Formats: sequence, C-alpha cells, structure tokens
Amino acid sequence: MLFLLAALGCFVASSVTNVSAIRVYSERDLRRHIFANYDKFVRPVSHPDNTITVAAGITPLSIRELKWNDDFLKWDPSEFNNITALRVPNNLVWKPDLAIYTTSPDEALFPTSNTNAIVYHNGSVLWVPFYTIKSRCPLLKKQEKNYFECVIKIGSWTYSGNLLNPQLQTPEVDLSNFEDSNPDWKLVTIKSDRQSKFYPCCPEDYPVMHFNVTLKRRWPSMSMENEV
Repeated sequence: MLFLLAALGCFVASSVTNVSAIRVYSERDLRRHIFANYDKFVRPVSHPDNTITVAAGITPLSIRELKWNDDFLKWDPSEFNNITALRVPNNLVWKPDLAIYTTSPDEALFPTSNTNAIVYHNGSVLWVPFYTIKSRCPLLKKQEKNYFECVIKIGSWTYSGNLLNPQLQTPEVDLSNFEDSNPDWKLVTIKSDRQSKFYPCCPEDYPVMHFNVTLKRRWPSMSMENEV
C-alpha cells in the first residue's frame, strides 16, 4: 500500500511538471489578445463598405436578444486552449445603436446595463439586454371600443441601411414563452415587417422594424387610452 501511494505521488508530481512546461493560454490571455487594439466606438467591419446585420429576437413588448458579427473579435480556438466563447461586460464591445422611435425621448435608446455579452470565436456577438418596450396604444377603431393597437418602430439612431441592417431573427415574433396572464389586457395579434425610411437630408435608406400589436381590454371600464 505504501509503495502504491508513493508511485501515485511520483506520477502526479511528474504530470504537474510536464504541464507547467507547456504554455496554456487562459481566458485572461485571450481577452488581452482580442482587446489589445480594439476600439468599441468603431463599427467592427474589416472593410468600410461592409454592412453589419443585427438580428433582433423580439417577444411581446420586450427585446429578448441581439446578435451581430464583429470582424475584430475573432480568434483560433486551437491557439487558446480550445476556448470558443468569452463572456465580457457589454460596455467593452461595440453595440448597435438601436432605438425605439415610438416611445418617449428619454426611453428611446436602450439603457446601460451590467449584463455580459458573449463573444464567440467566429466573431459572433450575443447580447441580452434588460429592456421593456413602452408605447402609447390608441383606440383601434371608434366602433371597437375594447381594442387598442400599439405601433412600435425600432431602428438605428444614426446608421443608414448600408452600414447597419436591423432585421428579425425569425419572420414571426416569438410567442413560445409568452403567458397571456395580464389581468387588464389580452394579446389578440402581433404582426411585424421591415420597411425602409428615407429622409430629405440623406440619399441612403434607414431600415425600420415595425410591430403592430393588437390588444383587447378585459374590463370595459378602463380608460380609452393606456400605456402598456
């Protein structure tokens, strides 16, 4: 028994010695590598004419997740101990300046949060912001007093469509985890499409994601116009 323990002890010591002689790159090394010359204020494309596509995952009245590709945050996993993803504070990376055009000015831009972003080795970035969309919902039709329609528009605050292309991850809004449990409102329909907006100042188009949400109030005594 003593001989066996001694042999195991020698084996472990020998293994540790061999590993220490090999340079093993950690997440700290990887982070230092990819952020060494990174500028989060620069649109992350390898060529200035390239367009960044931002895929938005939308649930009823909330932003579920945002995905885009960052040409400057790529690495070879084989050179970094097979690390394929890195979690970093979202304020370290470039983020699309998406805004809600149909809400109050002080709530239009996505708020700063402490949530991490996940950066994958191929440059794909996933960010899940905590953000609930607020919108005014006027009466749909005078003859339909129980129905209200919310029109929500989301697009870039400064980038034209040739620089940033916002689009839905799927043609339909995700309702898989939606629970219709609101005591005041019932979700009737939610439709989405993407439109190009042109302004007198600029020849480029500005893509906008449109969402039309129809709600039915459960109690007729509610006011004619409400915020949801």
